[in-house]
Amino acid sequence: MTTAAFAQPSQRLLLSDDIIAETQQLSIREQLDVINNINTQSSADAKTLIDSLEQQHVKQPLANIDALRLTLLHCFNLLEFGEFNQAIVLAKQGESNARQFKYDTARPYFMQCQAAAHQSLGNTLQEQQLTEEALRLAKRYSEKQAIVNSLYARSRQNTSLENYNTAIEDLRFALDIFDEAQTQFQDWYILPKSYLQAEISNVFFSMGDIEEALHFAELTYKDSSTFGKLKFAFAINLARINMVQNDKAQVLYYLNKAETENNKNTSERDFATGNALLASIHLYVGDYNIAEKLALSSIELFTKYQEPIYVMRIKRTLAKVYFAQNKDNQALSLLNEIIEQATELEQFSDLEEFNQIISQYYAEQNQFESAYQFQVQRFDAAKQATAKLNNAHFMQYKARITAQSEASTPPEKPVSNINQNLTITALIILLLSVGLVLFLARKPQRLNSVNAQEEDQQQRIDNMLDNAKQGHYQLSMLLININHNNIADIPFIIPRLKNTLREQDQLFRHNTNELIIILPHASSVGAARVITQIEQVLGEWKPEIKVNIGMASLQQLDTFEVLVKKAVINQLNKIKSQEKSNSPDEN
Repeated sequence: MTTAAFAQPSQRLLLSDDIIAETQQLSIREQLDVINNINTQSSADAKTLIDSLEQQHVKQPLANIDALRLTLLHCFNLLEFGEFNQAIVLAKQGESNARQFKYDTARPYFMQCQAAAHQSLGNTLQEQQLTEEALRLAKRYSEKQAIVNSLYARSRQNTSLENYNTAIEDLRFALDIFDEAQTQFQDWYILPKSYLQAEISNVFFSMGDIEEALHFAELTYKDSSTFGKLKFAFAINLARINMVQNDKAQVLYYLNKAETENNKNTSERDFATGNALLASIHLYVGDYNIAEKLALSSIELFTKYQEPIYVMRIKRTLAKVYFAQNKDNQALSLLNEIIEQATELEQFSDLEEFNQIISQYYAEQNQFESAYQFQVQRFDAAKQATAKLNNAHFMQYKARITAQSEASTPPEKPVSNINQNLTITALIILLLSVGLVLFLARKPQRLNSVNAQEEDQQQRIDNMLDNAKQGHYQLSMLLININHNNIADIPFIIPRLKNTLREQDQLFRHNTNELIIILPHASSVGAARVITQIEQVLGEWKPEIKVNIGMASLQQLDTFEVLVKKAVINQLNKIKSQEKSNSPDEN
């Protein structure tokens, strides 16, 4: 049996200097809650607690559900230390255990851990397929924590693919359900709220909306879930955003905050990441010697951890430092080295930037032939980066199609040998039932026909919504109230309405009082034009009555029921607006 978690660990405990000793005084499930809350902030402490519980599990086995959650938290903790292949192995094992223990609700979380590991390894297709499948299962099992995690992961994918509107929509929905997700019946794993806010800031930054990016970055920094490593990371984000704003005073302010937090790092790998980020900020403020020292330290550590892409990018920062120190030969040597490396690793976006840096240097030295040569290489890299981006778009689409096809494939029915006696018994029952079936045949046949029509109509509507989501195009829905019209007029009204619509638009009878029109490739502005035409048609029968037509625009996570609710709310708002505009005349 599981019990609802009514309270999250206190902030005092999470920020305690003696968090390990204090946490180990708690129950197993409370310890697991603490690990969830500190995994991304104090990964080393989380690892110590995980190791302790695993040793305890060997001596005295935990309940299946606790053991399963411990495996899950261990998987996410491995990601913090760069153990991506080990995380994939553990995630697969955890999902298998979830099936064995009959806790299928845990499966999407293990998929998310595996997807995050593949993302760090650059396995884009596997990452996207796992993310889509995890989101599908999370919705199926109503696991809101898993929905939040998957939406965050998908928003990051969409940001990298420059699908900014879709990314923001996913994050908005994740934030809407976050508080509810925290109080779900069985806790498994949920990212800190500050991750969602930080990603919103990142999306706005990528779109060039620096003001909004700064606003959400500041919200993130102040959130209660931001402490430990996150405090450092988000201080760096604020420093970098203020660099774009050219606000040096704010850059220095957040640089000081970030350095204070980075000095608290106990993980060598986290320290390497911190030094790399700090080096770029020190370069901006003119502390070239400090920037050089930090970059060299980071390169040494990431070389030790065999992270070639990170090493390559930090060398880019170091090359800029060398240029600032007038060490041009060292800078050029380093840039040529990482250009060759980026070419081998097919990191075309990095390659584009590296060629731009060296091309700009030669242009400033009036060596225009060399500048032109690297500019040509830059454009070639940009072309390949675009091709890679388009391929990533295709892989994302393929991942969604795969997840949807798996969702629509019914499970295989087990083949069984039917005993002869059972067959005879069934036949006798069938023969005895013939008279009753014949007697009731007419009405059920009619009901079955109606039900089949309704199911077919609903299927068509769902298909139209799914196609719009997959194709990332706009879709609007209209809800028309016809209760004021005579029933005898409806067969004449519907053909007239269809004549006003485009070929791809579809009209459905929602119930006796309402019609629904689905408008693919139609924005709210286009839908408003259709409403005007519909009002003219309905006015031919009842010109004295104002028709109430509700409108709703499809968002990525909307179902048909959600669209209907939106349209009803839109209808009510119109009625209220009409009443307000009429009230002065009445007085």
